Amino acid sequence: MDKKTLTSLFAEALYQIPDYQRGYAWEEKQWTDFLQDVDALVDEDVTSHYTGTVVVYAPRDAQVRQYGTKRLKVVDIVDGQQRLTTVCLYLSVIMDALVMRGQIEYTSEIPNFLYTGSVCKLTLSNDTGDIFYDLLKNGTANVPVQTPHQKRVVAAHTRFRAHIQRQMEQRGDESIAYLQGLFHAITQKLNFTYYTIEEEAEIGMTFELMNSRGKGLSVLELLKNYLMHWVSRNESDPNERQSMTRTINKAWKDTYSNLGASDGVEDQCLRIAWTLYCSYTPGNWAGYEGFKGDEYIPLRSFKKRSKTATKAYITRFAEGLAEVSRHYAVILSPTVANTLSANELHWLTKIRHTNTLANFLPVMVAARKHRAAGTISEADYIDLLKALECYAYRVYLFERRRSNAGQTYFFRWGADVFAQKISARQATAGVYSVMRWYSDQKSFVESLTTPFNWYKETRCLRYTLFEYELHLLATEGKGKLPHVTWEQLSDSTLEHILPQNPAAGSRWKKVWKRADRELYLHDIGNLVLTHNNSNYLNFEFVQKKGRPGVSPSYSNSDVRQERKIASYADWTPREFQQRRGELVAWLIRRWTPTGSYAEDVPHFEEELDDDVEQDVRGEV
Repeated sequence: MDKKTLTSLFAEALYQIPDYQRGYAWEEKQWTDFLQDVDALVDEDVTSHYTGTVVVYAPRDAQVRQYGTKRLKVVDIVDGQQRLTTVCLYLSVIMDALVMRGQIEYTSEIPNFLYTGSVCKLTLSNDTGDIFYDLLKNGTANVPVQTPHQKRVVAAHTRFRAHIQRQMEQRGDESIAYLQGLFHAITQKLNFTYYTIEEEAEIGMTFELMNSRGKGLSVLELLKNYLMHWVSRNESDPNERQSMTRTINKAWKDTYSNLGASDGVEDQCLRIAWTLYCSYTPGNWAGYEGFKGDEYIPLRSFKKRSKTATKAYITRFAEGLAEVSRHYAVILSPTVANTLSANELHWLTKIRHTNTLANFLPVMVAARKHRAAGTISEADYIDLLKALECYAYRVYLFERRRSNAGQTYFFRWGADVFAQKISARQATAGVYSVMRWYSDQKSFVESLTTPFNWYKETRCLRYTLFEYELHLLATEGKGKLPHVTWEQLSDSTLEHILPQNPAAGSRWKKVWKRADRELYLHDIGNLVLTHNNSNYLNFEFVQKKGRPGVSPSYSNSDVRQERKIASYADWTPREFQQRRGELVAWLIRRWTPTGSYAEDVPHFEEELDDDVEQDVRGEV
């Protein structure tokens, strides 16, 4: 273990981030801390600053690559990629600013720290390598920026340029000296603890040690390195060690790639894999530490699971994690995938819009896996997605049950569908059965017969009105796309037809009794999606309705449900009741199971929790 400056570090080798590592993850907090640390080093009284550990994997037969006139070995960054990536980005901005201000001698320093030709001193992995090179060389990305890792790299560079620009404006004539001080601080005063590993399987052992000393790692990094540690400790055959190590690294490469493409959450992905491969009981989830149990991946005691069985399990789990991450990524970002049927995209998008995915993920991933394998039919898979969307609406949005209502059952169905202990149809029947426990059909219908305050819980209201707009477009609008997109929905896109504050002496107060205004104002019958909420204010209905060709007005709106309101001659309690009746009838049809799932067949083995977070149907 050595102590090195950036100058000595970069003089010895070329560095690359292996594909099995996660991508660039630093964000504003880390950038701000880094800038403050470096700026403090410009002070001549500060001679050095410890900035972290760099661990590299440098096998004896490491690749050698031509770099300018030198031949340098290429080593993998095992730990330290975040700070080294950040250092290079900031250094490129500083050197560019110096050269632009006439300090052309700094161009000779570029090969020492950044790149020469098309080869970088530090090469990033997966989808960020080309963008990183473009930023270092040209100060801009020359390829589309799409994934979260790419966006963070570009955002870091933008943040550093803005910081330097502000400093230059503030320092005036002293700006060049400041830039020179920054360059010296980064290249000579930052100190890294440098550690070399020569055998790949030892990486896990190293990280176990680092983690025990408080080194912060993600759950996926911790698990990967635990598995590598297991291989190093328990596999004596060099060929088998190499094979298992490659399997683990490939699985993590694929997993990080899938998560990066969808902005997936490592903990959530790992928990899905745990649920499907280890235990579906929510209380058994203990994060990364749970995998170290003797019944799963024991390190020393093999009484519950033999060493041979553990080896097979590690391989199966590693490959399974990559598969789980692939299906998880599609569920999170269905519009990114290009292999989905129109039906799957349709229902995955709706479930995403409910913002209630977490409990459903294990059963969705399990069903999607078997759909891809052909062991679940497309029709049964889509029926399951429809049931989950119906459950999300009835239980979480409308009834406002707490966020984990029914979680144990969903996790169990996920594990059972995954292991093919139950069919997708059985899982679908179970979803509807549990839904009726939390949202009894008779009570659901009866609760809709009387107006209530929809406006105080906008999640349910937005989803309902958006789905109503899609329904109108499908049945009356020839399948056109909505002009108010899901991403645009907010309080400003919700319009009260009868305004919240009608003016004194207005016609509203003449045709609406005070009691009726108070009862009906925030009910769904008086609410509509709009582009023009701020323009309607508390106008009279005749002004809001307008006429075709006059904007803004209901008559000229590109929102289908606004155009329907324009068909009314007036807006009094009578028209309100007519529209409300149509909406409620559609709403009941839309979220009531049909066909073979219309009848309830309870099959509970334990009583479900009946707690309610908050009742959306409160008094108006």
